[in-house]
Amino acid sequence: MSKKTGTGHRGHQDSERALAKNTAAEARAKAAVRDAHSNAAKTRGMQQKAQSKRG
Repeated sequence: MSKKTGTGHRGHQDSERALAKNTAAEARAKAAVRDAHSNAAKTRGMQQKAQSKRG
């Protein structure tokens, strides 16, 4: 009977860590896109308000 080696398990942990890093990066990217959209909508709203005051 041979002793078990811990190599397989360690590889699994690495892939999990990489996956977690990936999802975190994706979440950040999505949040950045969402912020950009909300900022664009905010400035559009402010421009419309200013225009309605002028006109």
